[in-house]
Amino acid sequence: MTNTTGLIHPNNAEMRMYPTEELIRIHREEKMAEAERQRIARSMSAGRRWRAIARYATRRAESAELR
Repeated sequence: MTNTTGLIHPNNAEMRMYPTEELIRIHREEKMAEAERQRIARSMSAGRRWRAIARYATRRAESAELR
């Protein structure tokens, strides 16, 4: 992953200047990577939510059978 903090090289006192198109590409890649991380997090939390709902429904069905 390219990070804009890498624009300053620790071994060099100069800052590397990127063309505007390159900065736009780097920024877009970072945004796409962040969007992918958020998509994965949402899918994982949705899976936990549905499992919790399924456990609740199972408990309710079992308690209804006991009545």
